Amino acid sequence: MNAKKILGYALGPLGSAAFGLLSLPLISWYFPAEDIGRIVLLQTIAGLSILLLGLGLDQSYIRDYYAVKDKAALFKSVFLSPLILTVAVVVLVLLINASWPSEIIFDIPSANLGILFLIFLAATLITRFLALILRMKEQALAFSVSQLAPKFLILVLVFVVIASGLPANTTSLVFAYTAAQVLTVVLLIYQLRQDLQAVSHAKWSSELHRDGLRYGLPLAFGNLAYWGLTSIDRFVLKNISGLDELGIYSMAVSFGAVALIFQSVFSTIWAPLVFKWVEEKTNLDKIGDITLSMTVLISAMICLIGIFSPMSTWILPEKYTQVQFILLSCMLFPLFYTLTEVSGIGLNVVRSTWLITAINIVAFIANTALLYLLVPKFGAKGAAMASATAFWLFFILKTEFSSRLWQPLPRLKIYTNSTLCLIICLAYTWLGTRDNYIWFALAWAVGLGFLFLKYKHALFAATEKIKAKLNRSAK
Repeated sequence: MNAKKILGYALGPLGSAAFGLLSLPLISWYFPAEDIGRIVLLQTIAGLSILLLGLGLDQSYIRDYYAVKDKAALFKSVFLSPLILTVAVVVLVLLINASWPSEIIFDIPSANLGILFLIFLAATLITRFLALILRMKEQALAFSVSQLAPKFLILVLVFVVIASGLPANTTSLVFAYTAAQVLTVVLLIYQLRQDLQAVSHAKWSSELHRDGLRYGLPLAFGNLAYWGLTSIDRFVLKNISGLDELGIYSMAVSFGAVALIFQSVFSTIWAPLVFKWVEEKTNLDKIGDITLSMTVLISAMICLIGIFSPMSTWILPEKYTQVQFILLSCMLFPLFYTLTEVSGIGLNVVRSTWLITAINIVAFIANTALLYLLVPKFGAKGAAMASATAFWLFFILKTEFSSRLWQPLPRLKIYTNSTLCLIICLAYTWLGTRDNYIWFALAWAVGLGFLFLKYKHALFAATEKIKAKLNRSAK
């Protein structure tokens, strides 16, 4: 994969983060924290529904893409079941009680909100599968456009709501998010019109569908536990501390979009690339060095983010002052996940999906226990510390088993760096104040200096390599 494609993939997360950072202050000033909490629950429940309705077939599409010649038949064989199942669920809920989703998610008995949720759910599932075609065809720019479109549309629609004087309430905000998702589906259908025409003429294969379920269903159960790992904090906070505290925590998580840029770009590229290497039996000896380099890069990112964390207070209302200290622990979720994508990919390569499920369950149980221990006393700070620790455990377990079952890794260096990152982030979240921030900033600056001195030769070599590639591209 060349630098042009990598930059193309980076455009989506970069643009999404930029639009997100523009829309967050706008939403925080005009909508109450409770509504921000409700939007997070909307996205969280939709994520759970997609895991269940998708049957893990999205993962099987990625895994089998390079092994199957007829890509259109593969897509049709994995997409049709989730689509039919989703339509059936939507129709069933509408017939029984359209307001039920709104009562469960928003604590508001509203048929309109319930219908908006169902539309959001269906559009999100369709977006998930359609975007996979662009991703696997390595159409980097088109894929990135499909990823940043919802964020851009949300920003535009929220601005329209505020500028037109419409009520800044839950219905307006949910409508903006739903309309953005539907318009994204329209965009994807236009982008993929030729591919979808080929899919419509392709034959549905019971063999591909069966093989997809055999690989995907265990992963779906594992991903269900992973969903619990990433989402239980929202529900515990809502039940123990209320929607207001959830809104503050959600704002910190949303600012973690800076780390999500890194996660999104790498996760998009990494898994298909490794599966391609496995099929071609090349570059597998590079996994260990890549993992160690990623560990160092993530350590440097944490230092930089910590130094600039007070910037969050410049653009948010006074009630969000806690975000500065919660932010760093919240960023550990996507950063540890990204590192796990590298270090734990071996479990996917050897198809040990049951072990992935077991690791997800262990981390989920640990997170739940820590949340009920810390949230009653520390609120949003406790949720951030609990989830950061659980993700560290998730990373350690997956790395260890992957290293034993597939490629050996330099685990001592990796574990030492990641543990130090966890300790400094937890300390800042728990003990950090505006008065002692300078001491934390000094520690991060020293850490950056140490990393630079230790790896400066590798950094300079990488810089020269990038310059050479750019010069060749210019010619």
